[in-house]
Amino acid sequence: MEPSARRRFMIVVITAGTIGLLLIGVGIYGLIRGPGTSADPSDPSETSAPRSTDPGRGSDALPMVRGSADPVDYAREIAQALFTWDTSSGIDRSDYLQVLADEAAPAGEEGNGLVADLGNYFPTQEQWRQLLGYETRQQLTIDSAEVPGSWAQILEDASGQLAEGTVAVTIRGERQRSGVWNGEDASSSHEVAFTVFVLCPPEADRCHLLRLSGLGTPLE
Repeated sequence: MEPSARRRFMIVVITAGTIGLLLIGVGIYGLIRGPGTSADPSDPSETSAPRSTDPGRGSDALPMVRGSADPVDYAREIAQALFTWDTSSGIDRSDYLQVLADEAAPAGEEGNGLVADLGNYFPTQEQWRQLLGYETRQQLTIDSAEVPGSWAQILEDASGQLAEGTVAVTIRGERQRSGVWNGEDASSSHEVAFTVFVLCPPEADRCHLLRLSGLGTPLE
């Protein structure tokens, strides 16, 4: 792909279900972001997920992204790492974010956009400190992970402007939070849906993370 072609703007708007995707030629693409702002930390039902039983995750360790050359498997790993955190683990918010930032595509062309996307999925630093008072934990149960039906048309419309091996994977599942409120255990769960954009070049041994859609605005 010629550098000049990457700098051209191209917009693909998907109106069905009020879902939008903005493909931008600077780097690989940018997304219309918009994960909802974090819940009011004073509301125990919104600020307080059971600890993960995955041996690769938990309150005593950062989430792990094991890596895969399969885009769907890799997107599932990213989704789990994105939603797995424990404010009482002694691990800072920035450390959880770094795990995912380290998965950025090597070229780094979408690095700044990815960091912004990730920040929108996590509580702010101030909210994190307040959530720590409730020993808040979060995890994700994935119900489905698949390449959305619209992706083939998006690739066709892109006319080769997306790097070979770029794949969108839509994740649907249940976000679970738990913590302690007035000395008692409290928990809540909410359905979530979002799209993970990954780069899996044909000859590469693993995929890398490009961008994230807004939470609640997945590609269908």
